[in-house]
Amino acid sequence: MLKRSLAAAALVLCGTSAHAAGLDVSLSDKTAHLQYLVDSGSLGYGGADIGFGLFYDEDEDYIGTGNLLVTSNPASGNNFQFGVGVKGYAGELDGVNESVGAIGIGGLIRYIIPSSTPMGIALEGYEAPDITSFSDTESLSEVMARFEIEVMPSTRGYIGYRFLEPELKRAGDVELDDNVHVGIRITF
Repeated sequence: MLKRSLAAAALVLCGTSAHAAGLDVSLSDKTAHLQYLVDSGSLGYGGADIGFGLFYDEDEDYIGTGNLLVTSNPASGNNFQFGVGVKGYAGELDGVNESVGAIGIGGLIRYIIPSSTPMGIALEGYEAPDITSFSDTESLSEVMARFEIEVMPSTRGYIGYRFLEPELKRAGDVELDDNVHVGIRITF
């Protein structure tokens, strides 16, 4: 039932064009992550990335995500960008028949490589300890690293790595993602 609800929510989000800012899709051989990006300026939070996503893998594990990440603009002469935020997770793991629920805090650091073609290296991570984990979840960790390159003014391609692991009450640590992936982020 939760799988159908998550899939329906993803379709509604992707089918709504009001306040759309973009779409981020990353794929590996075993996983996929789709994220719908919202124009934060329309919500009064300029400088924030707001996204709603769906992660799934070949074992039919589904996790819906929602995040708010407030980022800085690199100052003149400074090639670093920093961000802090929260990310919520809710889903079903078919392989171990348990539910995931957590709210993590985390951040982002990006180094913008000085060149004629905009490029960057980013590291982003979230940690949900026991106090902000619920359902069958004891804790959850997610870490992402990527090399990004702007292929058009509104499109970035990237190659990255994601580690996603919830600790569950009965199944222990379940490694959902530990893969290299390719992705594209398109802004409207």
